[in-house]
Amino acid sequence: MGFFNSLVNSLRLPKKEAMFHLNRKGITNTILYLFLLLLILFMPDMIATVIHMESNLTEVSRGRYIIQFLVFYPLLIVFLILVGVSVLAGGGLLMRKALGRKLAYQQLWKLTAYATTLPLILSVILKYLTVPDGISALIFISIFAFFMYRMIVVYPRVPTKT
Repeated sequence: MGFFNSLVNSLRLPKKEAMFHLNRKGITNTILYLFLLLLILFMPDMIATVIHMESNLTEVSRGRYIIQFLVFYPLLIVFLILVGVSVLAGGGLLMRKALGRKLAYQQLWKLTAYATTLPLILSVILKYLTVPDGISALIFISIFAFFMYRMIVVYPRVPTKT
């Protein structure tokens, strides 16, 4: 139930209520949400890879390939989640500084994780519509930057020393 609740609230971003609801979730729930989301989004590619495996592989090498695919592919997804969200949260940190808002990196990391939901879904849809990767990346960054800007400006300004 937590995954669907997070998904619905992620799709409602940058609304203030959805943002504050998602920010109350723990970091473990956030990482699990991202893992499940990416697993669902990349499941068609995973299935196609296994189905269209080279037919000249022996049964031993085919079994080894499937085992490696089932073990290393999810680990790669987790690694990409952590690195990708951390880099994007670093960009959010720069945006926070530029806007002069009071917001911790941990909050930005969680907001970044949830703000990537819609851009990721659109990127996967655009991939199947054979939209060039450059245009898809531009759409991803544009939507993500808009969401982050709208969410960061909700937080109060850093008090100025006078």
